[in-house]
Amino acid sequence: MFFFSLYMNMAELDLPSRLFADREEPAGDRVNMYFKLNTIKTVLKALTPEEIDTIRPSFGKLLDVYSKPVFSGKLAHFLLIRQLNVVKRHEIWVVFAGKPVRFALREFGLVTGLNCQPLPALDRALTKCPPGVTPYWFAGVSVPPFIVLQR
Repeated sequence: MFFFSLYMNMAELDLPSRLFADREEPAGDRVNMYFKLNTIKTVLKALTPEEIDTIRPSFGKLLDVYSKPVFSGKLAHFLLIRQLNVVKRHEIWVVFAGKPVRFALREFGLVTGLNCQPLPALDRALTKCPPGVTPYWFAGVSVPPFIVLQR
């Protein structure tokens, strides 16, 4: 009964077309996750604190992965194959449990912790060059003359 009512709600929604038809999504078995956090846990358990301090300059970022959440390729694949075709460039809409869900720049900022606020307005006086000076972005790239190699 629950499945039927969920299906009826999906039919009532006027959703945009999907990238892949419902129940025609590519199989998720192509997403391979070779990285296992248990391996790092095993290594950390086997090392003394002094040994960890010794290898931290070389492998610190890898060791820190154990304490932080990991990007899930399988979750990203699951969401992207259920993506809807939308006009807005900076939004992804997916169907999850029969409901449309938005993932836009705001959500990206919340998930990653990056500052995704609009850039502040520039002072136009700072962007203008004095008269007679060519801005460096118009100067182009200095490229050495073409060299022909002899065989």
